[in-house]
Amino acid sequence: MDPPPPLAALRAGEAASRVTLWDGSQVWLVTAHAHIRAVLGDRRFTAVTSAPGFPMLTSTSPLVRARPQSASFIRMDDPDHSRLRSMLTREFLAKRAEALRPAIRELLDDLLAELVTGERPVDLVAGVTIPVPSRVITLLFGAGADRREFIESRSAVLIDRGYTPAQVAAARDELDGYLRALVEERLADPGTDLISRLVLDQVHPGNLSVDELVPMCRLLLVAGHGTTTSQAGLSLLSLVTDPDLADVLAKDPGLLPGAVEELLRFHSIVQNGLARAATEDVRLGEVLIRAGEGVVLSLSAGNRDERVFPDPDTVDPHRDARRHLAFGHGVHQCLGQWLARVELEEILAAVLRWMPGARLAVPFEELDFRHEVSSYGLGALPVTW
Repeated sequence: MDPPPPLAALRAGEAASRVTLWDGSQVWLVTAHAHIRAVLGDRRFTAVTSAPGFPMLTSTSPLVRARPQSASFIRMDDPDHSRLRSMLTREFLAKRAEALRPAIRELLDDLLAELVTGERPVDLVAGVTIPVPSRVITLLFGAGADRREFIESRSAVLIDRGYTPAQVAAARDELDGYLRALVEERLADPGTDLISRLVLDQVHPGNLSVDELVPMCRLLLVAGHGTTTSQAGLSLLSLVTDPDLADVLAKDPGLLPGAVEELLRFHSIVQNGLARAATEDVRLGEVLIRAGEGVVLSLSAGNRDERVFPDPDTVDPHRDARRHLAFGHGVHQCLGQWLARVELEEILAAVLRWMPGARLAVPFEELDFRHEVSSYGLGALPVTW
């Protein structure tokens, strides 16, 4: 559950360290909280994958470089980034997320009411952390329940380093084909869902093309599904392996929002880090990063920085962890963070409500940690109660 120990040693050293990636290329690795924030807040570091020196973190990373038209706005700089992102901002405000809370709670109650009446142990990944984010995002899209399995399976391939570039490209193209058809349906007959609103407000007036809307929808599907599933699974793992944490939260549910921030900090699921490239010479601390050099930002190392979070390797539900980097920082900070928070709070609350005394049903050593997935998580979480 902890980041690799060498990251702590690097964090205590210079502002950036030279490391070699899987393809033999060399980049700068940044591990300290302050320096990560500095890079993410500096417009001299680009998020465009075709920029000189941009780190290719996995063997499938070049797929975006090869087809830049398939990139979503998280792989763009301003003005394109802000133009596209601004079209979604109001859809993911805190008040919109709060408005979905009753529906998410009802969904969880339905799922857990069925789980607790079945055989034990139960798998909270298959039973809770996969279906909840998936159903929420398909609800927003107005997508049929019959397509949920298709969406889940294709989205899962896109974040899994165990697949070949050809397999990832095929999954991306299949998902894009489905989304394009969905957009075309909304163009012909708009409804009240998120895609329909984008069609009416942005596509019809000519502010947004269908070719831009499809990658935007793919980003929301993949980011809204895989990342929340992973974070929810690891958060529940903390809950079922730490009776004191579960007891504190069960007795005082008002601590849940702060506990979610702390669990986001502690688990930091974006295990590959964030990639950037310098477009100008930039001095970071005592290190000079030259134009055309790549940078990888280790969010997990930054979130365990003892200079910002004392005793960082423990989960403290009373800690003020709001300065964590789990959602990034700066102009590219996660758009769906408020929705993720609501989902995580409700998932923890529901398990506490329906499964008092929940605990692991297998030895910790037998858990299936998904090392091959870019958003680190669990393959299964067997529990009893």
